[in-house]
Amino acid sequence: NTDLEADRMIASVQTIHDFFERYGWRCDFDGETATWVTGFRGKTANFNIMVHLTENWLYFIISPFANAPQTVICEQRLCQYLLRLNHTINLAKFSIDSDGDVVLTVEIPTEGLSYSQFRDGLNAVSYYADCHYLDVLNLAQSPTYVPAPVADEKWWASDLEALELDKPN
Repeated sequence: NTDLEADRMIASVQTIHDFFERYGWRCDFDGETATWVTGFRGKTANFNIMVHLTENWLYFIISPFANAPQTVICEQRLCQYLLRLNHTINLAKFSIDSDGDVVLTVEIPTEGLSYSQFRDGLNAVSYYADCHYLDVLNLAQSPTYVPAPVADEKWWASDLEALELDKPN
């Protein structure tokens, strides 16, 4: 019975502090909001990550991941890209906030939270941020940008034709 109770234990502030120490990343903590701020220097940019603890969820958030798109065309193409990207990635999701900015989030349930789940959440938000930052940024700023991995897919070609734009090399 005590094993079952331990499995259902909700993560505490101390648990997350301990996980950060074990992970080896420094962070700042705001006790009023139960939020830690950390970050890393990736290959494409520097990223700030907020880790927010609620009763039922631990959120790893990069917000804004990229600023709101410059034009309606950029917004439409970016949203289509993010939806397709969300379909292919694990643990993480891209979204658009109320200001139109792109947000990258990983959500892990706090019930029975283990260090490996914490590590996987931090790894996932970091990995996807570094992998997809340049494509998301360029899609938000340039109506003619085509991300390399999907340059040959038909949906980009038809989209570009509809916009009467040339597909970049």
